[in-house]
Amino acid sequence: MIDLVLIALFFSLHQIFIRKGVEYGDANYGAFVSLLTTSVIFSVLSIGRAHFEPKFLALMVIAGIMHFLLARTAFYNAISRIGANSAGSISATRVFFAVIIGLMLGERVGINVLVMALLIFLGIYLISSPSGAGDWKGIVLALFTGLITAASSGVVKMGMEVHADPVFGSAIGYVTSTLLFPLFFKYERKGGERFFIPAGIFVGLGHFLRYRALISYPVSVVEPFLSIYPLFTLILTAFVFRSVENVTRNIAIGSILIIAGVESYYLL
Repeated sequence: MIDLVLIALFFSLHQIFIRKGVEYGDANYGAFVSLLTTSVIFSVLSIGRAHFEPKFLALMVIAGIMHFLLARTAFYNAISRIGANSAGSISATRVFFAVIIGLMLGERVGINVLVMALLIFLGIYLISSPSGAGDWKGIVLALFTGLITAASSGVVKMGMEVHADPVFGSAIGYVTSTLLFPLFFKYERKGGERFFIPAGIFVGLGHFLRYRALISYPVSVVEPFLSIYPLFTLILTAFVFRSVENVTRNIAIGSILIIAGVESYYLL
């Protein structure tokens, strides 16, 4: 189970390093550096795994644009505006959005869905209050991250049904997003590479270990564990990286409520 702990830890450190990096360079620049770093990691991991099925390539390109280009850039801008704790917790609502998409497709609503929705909205309310993050644009960006991430999962699933290689599939998505980034986004302030590059390494390692874990453990074990990574961020910023950001009571309680809401979906 140590690998599951490492996944949550790496994703948490990714957020913290981005939060520190945006003090020196803007969020869009951080997203580009992080994408470039992770592209290198997954390209190396994909040596000898190339597969050029047109449908697979097309689906992985679409998923990559959604998750890595759009969602990650939105996430970094959310971190810049409302902090790592608030952005990470709110973006964890991807599980909620995935359930909503399922409901639209005819799936049934259980008590776990209602509890999840209640706790998530209470958490967002606290974070959005003046005593919390108090920045609606940042909150909307974090919610957008969750929505696009959830939607991209469906595209990834279709791609994996064509060719089950998430490592090479991710490499396609990362490289495509890195190449397209300058066409869609601009950055005004460079700097913070000493934080953005490690952030890219941490998130790359996190995704790689997640794929390995999904081979050894069922999704019902991996996803609930992965969803608690904002709690790691909360603990680390409160006790280890205190200089990174100020954690108010409303942000702490709101983050815990959102995490509890996501976990309740799996546990109830």
